[in-house]
Amino acid sequence: MRACLILASLIACEPVVLPEPIPVRPGAPIAGAAEGTIDLPVGTPMGGFSARTIYLGGNGKPDNRDSAYSTGFVESAGIQTRPKVKTLWLENGDIHLVIIKVDLIYSFDELVAEVARQLEDRTGEELEGRVVITANHSHNAYGPFSDQLHFYLGGDKYNEEIFQRLTLEIVDVAEEAYQTRQEASLGTSWTKNWDPDNRVYRDRREDNNELVVWEDDPNANGKDPWLHMLRVDTISGEPIAVVPTFGIHGTLMGESSPMLSSDAPGHIETLLEESFPPGTVVMHMQGGAGDASPAGNDDGYARLESVGEQATAALYEAWSNIETSSEPISLETASRHIWQTHDQIRVQREKQGDLYYTPIAESTWGDGEIYDENGAILTPIDEFIAPYGAAFCGSETPLIAAGNIGSDVYPYSTCMDVELVSAILEGIFVLPVDSVPLPLTESMKAGTTAALIGPLPTRQPDGTVTQEDLLVGFFPGEPTAMFTEQWRRRVQNELGFARPLLVGYAQDHEGYLMIPEDWLLGGYEPNINLWGPLQAEHIMEGVLRYSGELLGNGSHDDEDPISYFTPTEYEDKPLPTIKPDPTPDAGQWLSEVPEGTYLPRGMQPNLAPPESLRRAQDLIQIAWIGGDPMVDLPQVSLERLVDDVWTPVTSRSGRPITDAMHDILLTHTPAPLYPVDVEQTHTWWATWQPVGHVFERASLPLGTYRMVVDGQHWVGSESTWPWTTEDYRLESEPFELLPAELSISSTETGVEAWIQAPERGFRMIHPSGRSNGANPLIGPLTVEWGVDSTTLDSLEIEAPESAQHKTPIDVDYSSATWIRVTDAAGNQGTLDL
Repeated sequence: MRACLILASLIACEPVVLPEPIPVRPGAPIAGAAEGTIDLPVGTPMGGFSARTIYLGGNGKPDNRDSAYSTGFVESAGIQTRPKVKTLWLENGDIHLVIIKVDLIYSFDELVAEVARQLEDRTGEELEGRVVITANHSHNAYGPFSDQLHFYLGGDKYNEEIFQRLTLEIVDVAEEAYQTRQEASLGTSWTKNWDPDNRVYRDRREDNNELVVWEDDPNANGKDPWLHMLRVDTISGEPIAVVPTFGIHGTLMGESSPMLSSDAPGHIETLLEESFPPGTVVMHMQGGAGDASPAGNDDGYARLESVGEQATAALYEAWSNIETSSEPISLETASRHIWQTHDQIRVQREKQGDLYYTPIAESTWGDGEIYDENGAILTPIDEFIAPYGAAFCGSETPLIAAGNIGSDVYPYSTCMDVELVSAILEGIFVLPVDSVPLPLTESMKAGTTAALIGPLPTRQPDGTVTQEDLLVGFFPGEPTAMFTEQWRRRVQNELGFARPLLVGYAQDHEGYLMIPEDWLLGGYEPNINLWGPLQAEHIMEGVLRYSGELLGNGSHDDEDPISYFTPTEYEDKPLPTIKPDPTPDAGQWLSEVPEGTYLPRGMQPNLAPPESLRRAQDLIQIAWIGGDPMVDLPQVSLERLVDDVWTPVTSRSGRPITDAMHDILLTHTPAPLYPVDVEQTHTWWATWQPVGHVFERASLPLGTYRMVVDGQHWVGSESTWPWTTEDYRLESEPFELLPAELSISSTETGVEAWIQAPERGFRMIHPSGRSNGANPLIGPLTVEWGVDSTTLDSLEIEAPESAQHKTPIDVDYSSATWIRVTDAAGNQGTLDL
């Protein structure tokens, strides 16, 4: 055959010899899954909020500390939960599909490529184009791993050490998933309107409230209502992986917090996984999250738990209703980097024909008109005169004021020309003058992947079960609800798959993904992408095109025979040369918290070793001199004395209770705070509130406990990472865990009782309570009353499930001088009358 490349006005044709197609061979499904933590240094800036740049105010800066890993962003200072990496490895004896979910702000195409290369080296499997990395979109996870220059504003300047360390940790977990593969049974389900009361997530985009694109669904401008669930079991029915997909932002921690966290999406996993036996990997993937905010109740860190609490019942029900099958399936993948320069971008519309931009060579100033007399978008679009792209379109006030693209009509009037913005980026991120290439190389292509899996048993919203192939599109950005709906409709109409799945924040990043009709309304979401209103659906059409060409035709075709859709190439960067501090005193307890130590949520320092703690109501603090965070990320864990043996405390699912979970908070503070290249002392601090991880929140087993610290400090002579380290270990003084003291007050019909949380409590004690206020009791309750030392009567009652904050107890104790309430866990309180 003769293949032609069309680049602007240049047409080049070269003969291409295509390889013989390889037949698709169905086979029995095989699956493995694994999980781990992303253990990068505290001090690494967090991605997601541009307001964290020093240039834009430095929100969330804990103090004047410096870090070896920050350039233009504020530094992280501690851990609320360690970001996770999870992998589902699928194969069928024909090909492999590796789906990796990371708790990061977005994906990065070079990260995908490097992980695939290293996994090929370790496993010997052919994986090019078959590795997917999708992010959970936490705005409080590590930032400077991406070398997409225009997204330095989303996570700080790229750092080679962070990239290499992140890659290694991802590959380790993915290889573990590969090693655990076994014969599997698969099934899926679709549920619509599964969160009708907005308890888990809600629509955050008001700008499109009046927009109706599809007459058969005028409410498609709200949050995306669909939940997809993939169930992966062993052939004996034991769960391997539970994979829900729906859209929810990871923004509950907020831009003012310097604590690393998996945020709301991660806590959904954390709460749900406790419903399954040990070893089950729960891996949430993002759908139409671009305009969906997390909901929940309570405040602070407890609100993160509440989101997971609100979601768990519906997610578990969706999983439990799925039928699975171990019958042979076909497995196909295709991956392409889709060109998206100004003059190449096009989108199809039936009424007005193709939408495209007036070519730069032909463009003049726009005419100020966007729609025709029928409300359809005028084409060609003459307002987006931006040869290198434009940022901050649709903003009321541009994030960075630079020259706009010349249009006077909203939302184009707020578009800042990339050429002018690039000069400001050089200053913010200390780049050499004129070092930014135009057009931005990484902006010219968008990395994508599509996969076809099936047939799979598919439970429909009405409860019927069909056998269907599942087409999954992995998209490089933040899909909004209407974009996600457009994908479903266009796949159904053009490719014939009844219920295609969209996974966002995958393979690459291009900002918000919106259909043109929605983008043109302006607002917050349009201001992130660079290529205007047509970019996102242009990418979608590229995925539609190659999915139709390459998937489901019975053969594994070469997805890029003339190397037109190759990945973006990135320049090699050197490793940083700042060395860790040697810290020979690492591993020493502190009796006082040094002045200036960062403590979260306004906590007051208190290192007095407690002899006892009450469930839910007290906190223990520990502090020690540790290693430099360049090498030290101490693991703080909890142990309990069982039969005279110190035993790790675990959750119901078998996971150890450590600072990787939401149970223990960890912070780091250097002294002096800056500069980072002088010798510093490193104070580490941690706290635990005696609340059960998910279950037994107010009923942890009584007994003797202690806190344990395992850390590292530098003992080598290297000038760049990796560093040689030596371990240290600390064990706190034992303390006794006691029942909580119940609060009781009189009412007109009896009394009310509750567990009063501490003022600086950070854990959710009860779904209907407050982390720093009153919490209802878990029944059955024992109520006794009497006079002096004599008990007059008692009764056992159930605690009403509807109780909010305090539990009402109707009882006539008129002749008594005291009344006592004991809950199901033995927590007790007495009211003197």
